[in-house]
Amino acid sequence: MAHRPQVTPKIAVNAVVFNDKKQVLLAKRTDNGLWCLPGGHVDLGETLEKACLRELFEETGLKGCVIRLIGIYSDPENSLHIAQGPEWHTVRVSFLCDVIGGTITSSPETSEIRYFDLDQLPALITDHARRIQDAIEPSGPVVI
Repeated sequence: MAHRPQVTPKIAVNAVVFNDKKQVLLAKRTDNGLWCLPGGHVDLGETLEKACLRELFEETGLKGCVIRLIGIYSDPENSLHIAQGPEWHTVRVSFLCDVIGGTITSSPETSEIRYFDLDQLPALITDHARRIQDAIEPSGPVVI
């Protein structure tokens, strides 16, 4: 019998950032044209917080600091935002962050970075609207 590699969930992080006008920072992805919270996969040997701040900087050019955990989202139905195969499942961890430096700059993964009013959000990837809402109405970390 052939050996099958073990398939396990991936871990990803997202930064939820608001400006002083209570607008949320979003990035437009180059791979599918959808808007999303800045974020990406955690690298081996990296903490969740460091991964979140690295991804924030890589995708937006902004340096940040983590304020608090918003939630952990593990529902496999909402982790399929890119066609990567039926075995793809990502556990997503979102953090509320503040910007402490840098300049908004797009990246190879992001074609546009901008702040949006909460009542005028563009079409977002899967459960990103839920994560924004959870950041606005904190009742402790959400675990789904």
